[in-house]
Amino acid sequence: MSFTDKVKHEVVRKDNSNQCCHLAELAALIKAEGSLEIINNSLALKLVSQQAVVARKLYKLLQEQFDFVTEIIVRKKMYLDKGNYYIIKVGPQPGVKELLVECGLIDKTYSLNYKIKEQFLDSLCCKKAYLKGLFLASGSISHPEKEYHVEFRINYQEYATELINLFKEFKIDIKFRQRDDIYLLYLKKAEDINKMLNYIGAHSALLQFENALVHKKVRNRVNRLVNCETANLNKTVAAAQRQLENIELIDELKGLDNLAPSLQEIAQLRREDPYSSLKELGEKIDITKSGVNHRFRRLKKIAQELKGNKN
Repeated sequence: MSFTDKVKHEVVRKDNSNQCCHLAELAALIKAEGSLEIINNSLALKLVSQQAVVARKLYKLLQEQFDFVTEIIVRKKMYLDKGNYYIIKVGPQPGVKELLVECGLIDKTYSLNYKIKEQFLDSLCCKKAYLKGLFLASGSISHPEKEYHVEFRINYQEYATELINLFKEFKIDIKFRQRDDIYLLYLKKAEDINKMLNYIGAHSALLQFENALVHKKVRNRVNRLVNCETANLNKTVAAAQRQLENIELIDELKGLDNLAPSLQEIAQLRREDPYSSLKELGEKIDITKSGVNHRFRRLKKIAQELKGNKN
């Protein structure tokens, strides 16, 4: 089961207590998954859902709100995806027009309405229910261990604009792009996805998302520390190699015995311990890191002078 399916199963289990919220949720579901049909000069409704759990929710809400005679058809998907999809048909019968008007899908003159009905924007509970229905119908969410991404596929630009404004009321920064005739609304920020999951009642998914977020932050911090340590180690090894080259050159052309005792001491120590840092070398002979560095600079200068004379 995909992460999207898990979230939708959880959301469906969280039932709204208010009847007005049920209607708001139903309106969002029909807006995204429904299409009008004219049969024998009468209105009918057809809804298509990719998930059984969402189809059952649609059927339950339709029966609860309007007690329609409803037909459910199961079809096999084609191509790579061999799962099922679900068709819910509400044939011509009393109450279909009232359903469409109450959900804000048409007005009393049968004109299509792509806006969200004002009734569903008057209270926070109804706005949450509408958002819940929207996610059930057209939302998808990536597994948080892979990426942060929530997406809604919308068929009409005017409706997409309405939804952007709805998300703004929740202080969620949703982005928009068009792909062919489909309008995609998407979230990329972890903070915005957390808000959305909380508003639609997906609290277990929210917890899993936050855990994945913490794990990512810890993993990224560990990786940064390891990379930093590796870079520092590489710098230490490279510096030690140059110091050893200077020491070998001095020994060959001048002899270490001809150096000052302090330089002899540090040269011999570096030979014995080629990979220690300056601080570690200093601790062995009780001088500071700066003092060790000063001695190596003197050795470098002597080596450069000898190299120049040699050339």
